[in-house]
Amino acid sequence: MKIGLFTEFSYPGKSEHQLYAEVLEQIAVADELGYDFFSITESFGKDLFSCSPFPLGVYVAAAQRARRIRFLTGIVSMPIHHPAMLASQVAAADLLTEGRIMLGLGRGHPWVINRMNVDAGTSTARFEEGIRMLVEIFKGGYIEKLDGKFWQIRDFKLSPPPVQQPHPPIYTAAATTPDSASFAGKVGQGLVQPGYLGIPFDLVRGLTETYRKNLPAVKSSDVVLGIHCHVARTREEAITNGALALSSQADVFLRGRLSRPVETEKIQTYASKSASREAFEKLCTPEKARKAVEAEWPNIMAVWGTTEECVEKIKFYVDAMHPEQLMLNIASGSLAQEKVLASMRLCAEKVLPALR
Repeated sequence: MKIGLFTEFSYPGKSEHQLYAEVLEQIAVADELGYDFFSITESFGKDLFSCSPFPLGVYVAAAQRARRIRFLTGIVSMPIHHPAMLASQVAAADLLTEGRIMLGLGRGHPWVINRMNVDAGTSTARFEEGIRMLVEIFKGGYIEKLDGKFWQIRDFKLSPPPVQQPHPPIYTAAATTPDSASFAGKVGQGLVQPGYLGIPFDLVRGLTETYRKNLPAVKSSDVVLGIHCHVARTREEAITNGALALSSQADVFLRGRLSRPVETEKIQTYASKSASREAFEKLCTPEKARKAVEAEWPNIMAVWGTTEECVEKIKFYVDAMHPEQLMLNIASGSLAQEKVLASMRLCAEKVLPALR
């Protein structure tokens, strides 16, 4: 089982410059410690949720120092990218990282879709059409004409070709929607399950089952399961750090964008969706997060504790869902860099060997 790390690239209490330096350090340390991959989300526009408009660029920079670890885009918002442009950028990044790109795609966060003036009602159709076009482009043949409902391509052949053939592995995200999990299975690609932000365990498990039921017989399952995690020498330290990390991340998600009013139209955020708002509201302060995780684990997929406790809790999720890959969200919210790195090191030393 492959085990990697994830960051939402949120930065409450930090500058953008500081965060980029910290993430590049995290990737280099993760490479030295033996983690299999590192994942960064994509977002556009200023808000504390994320300042990561170009994860592929971060990976190209990181690859100059980190020589082994793989890189997952978790996730690129497919509805706002022309498939030919995205395929070209992914292929170039795959070349520059010597074949280490893993392409994670999704519909994207609602306020990001809005900022690009894309009708949210078309996001699913754009997402599905975009992935199908990407797969066609990655075949490498000359495309004289390819017409979709949202995108058209003329006189195009991918250059440079990616190192990985026929293309870097593709993963589609399914956070809460069965249709996304079903689609990921039908197109025969991998599945990213971001279970690290209060998404109920039963829902995550159900989406995993839906994905596998829809896989063609010739395709193998490839589920990347995300879990919020913090490992420390003592249980109390792990809970204190984990609750701070998860709560500050949930608070950012709850606010969803800049607090300034937008007068021209209503901006959709997670706070405007009742299920998402309920999940984030019960996690949005350290005390709330501590109480909720204590009362509702394993339904809230947060693993905090000593190495032995974390191994036991993670094995529960592995036994329940049998993911092919694990994605641990250790660097989240406003957790200080030294605490992130300490948890990464302890996890690599004691937890990863037991899970593998």
